[in-house]
Amino acid sequence: MRIKLEIYSTEVLKNFFMNFDKFFELSTKNFDELEGSINENNLSLVFLDGSNITSEKILKKICKNKNFIFICKDFSVFQKFSLIQKNTIVSPLSVNKLVDMVNSFVNSKKYKFGNTEFFYSAINNVESNEKSYLTQAETHILLKLFHEKNVRKKLLERDVLEIKSDLNTSSIESHLNRIRKKLKRISSNFTIYSKDQYVYLEIFNPSK
Repeated sequence: MRIKLEIYSTEVLKNFFMNFDKFFELSTKNFDELEGSINENNLSLVFLDGSNITSEKILKKICKNKNFIFICKDFSVFQKFSLIQKNTIVSPLSVNKLVDMVNSFVNSKKYKFGNTEFFYSAINNVESNEKSYLTQAETHILLKLFHEKNVRKKLLERDVLEIKSDLNTSSIESHLNRIRKKLKRISSNFTIYSKDQYVYLEIFNPSK
């Protein structure tokens, strides 16, 4: 499954970033949409060349969101906006450098839902410290669900498991069952369930 990546850039540079579409699932956006994305969980690239109309105030807010990676035209732009070095690349930019940085970012990122922390290839109960490891397919399924909370089965089959759309759902169900068992094994207080061709995350209701 390709990583979903949102790109905020000038019109000229958007064509350059299209060269990365074989590595990522790209979505290009305008800078005037940036402020509305401050609290989003989507992984995003922001290209800064010093002439951006985006205010420093907005960029400072975005810097606090660890889902944003900044690409600066040169070091003076990096200094101007006082960016964090960990999630910033200073041009010149190579495809390999960008791919490596995004992959490293994804692999080190942690997500939390209920009492369960999910990070690349493992889930962990933050209260009991019980842990269970995930296969690549299971990781992709949970990553998709942590981002979107509910996903069509057909989308999981096509994008996550690379199953042809005309096949039945038995294969996806086997992966979902294994994930459920691993969540139960670590005493997670949420599970995943299927209904009407959708897959959901659901926190257990203690009153039931």
